[in-house]
Amino acid sequence: MNADILRAALRALDAGETFALVSVLEVDGSSPASPGQKMLVYPDARTVGTVGGGSPELRARDEAVAMLARGRGGVLRLRLDASEPGGVDSLCGGTAVLAVEVAIGGPRVLLCGAGHVGYALARILVELGLVHGVVDPRPEQANAERYPHAATVVAEPPPDWIAHNGLAGWSHIVILTHGHALDGATLRAAWDNGFSGYVGMIGSRRKWEETRRDLVASGVAEDWLGRVHCPVGLPIGARTPAQIAVSIAAEILKESPTA
Repeated sequence: MNADILRAALRALDAGETFALVSVLEVDGSSPASPGQKMLVYPDARTVGTVGGGSPELRARDEAVAMLARGRGGVLRLRLDASEPGGVDSLCGGTAVLAVEVAIGGPRVLLCGAGHVGYALARILVELGLVHGVVDPRPEQANAERYPHAATVVAEPPPDWIAHNGLAGWSHIVILTHGHALDGATLRAAWDNGFSGYVGMIGSRRKWEETRRDLVASGVAEDWLGRVHCPVGLPIGARTPAQIAVSIAAEILKESPTA
């Protein structure tokens, strides 16, 4: 039902996801599609809903994925006759006109650490309209009461959570756990997962040099570590958790042109 599709689209918007909404506008002649049918298409070609099924739907899905890659939607005119130039492999013989609306999700920030800085940063991210998640092994810190606006709140060591769940869908990782060793293990987990987005880690320059040296010795590529922002945040002389959170949020905005 279209109501289910629209609810799924709203959930995707709230979660900051990128997707395309494909809607059937017109049908001429024989076609498996009906005006008003809708389908969500995600960048990895997952779909929710239908615009008639068969080869026409597959073509619509592929065109929507291409539009998502370009970052803009458009109108599809499908000829349901394989004998026509550019026609779809179908015996229907009609035509269908579909609209593709593209929604580009904003930054999705995973906070690996739920202490004072993580708490202050989460509040700022809410004000900025940025989706965030929280992972921390301490249930008294990582819980829905403390982080009511988080898309994900998990009381688990961040390296374990990353290993089990991956980092697909997260554009930014901020590492600010309660221990140097856990910070390093979390950074290693991000590397093992092939994460290519923004990575920031709290700590002094001395701590970073030690952590970097250990990770290189364990096989982490130096060019990947060269992308890590540590000390995390813009250099504004921040000292308190709130000030550090402001500096991190500013750096996230600086590194996110679409934020």
